[in-house]
Amino acid sequence: MIAAMTGRQLEGAATPFDEVYREHADAVYRFCVSQLRDAETAEDITGDVFAAAFAAYERVHPDDAGVRTWLFRIARNAVIDQYRREGRRRALLARVGRDRQFADSVEETVERRSDLRSIRTALETLRDHDRLLVGLRIAGGLSFAEVGAVLGMRESAAKAATHRALERVRATLRKQA
Repeated sequence: MIAAMTGRQLEGAATPFDEVYREHADAVYRFCVSQLRDAETAEDITGDVFAAAFAAYERVHPDDAGVRTWLFRIARNAVIDQYRREGRRRALLARVGRDRQFADSVEETVERRSDLRSIRTALETLRDHDRLLVGLRIAGGLSFAEVGAVLGMRESAAKAATHRALERVRATLRKQA
């Protein structure tokens, strides 16, 4: 869907949307994976993020310097919406007595665990806000100023909080080794 949408230049936009998509899609996807911890869901949410961005791009006219922050605000909100949807789904399944997760194939599970087990375990020890900071900074590749803008905090506060969160991840990884 995104590939079909990105081919046209939007009137009044500084940068064509297809360039915005090409430049930021991987980082938005990595952020979504870091928050949702499921590649397939992250792909869906990334698609939703760019569909929403495309729909608003001509109206919002984000400048080149602010487009990244704008996209990550959309991504953050989409992740929060996904948490809410998942919570409602689990509540419904629990009510009807079917509260179980539908597993990926064995091969996918083994591959994902072998690649990400240590980091995932370390990230699980973080509070939600700390995981959000790490996701924006590392998986999303945002600068501290951009992290601060997305979360509504000063750059220096974002830098200090992210540093503390990463130190907690490093300490957990050292314990696992």
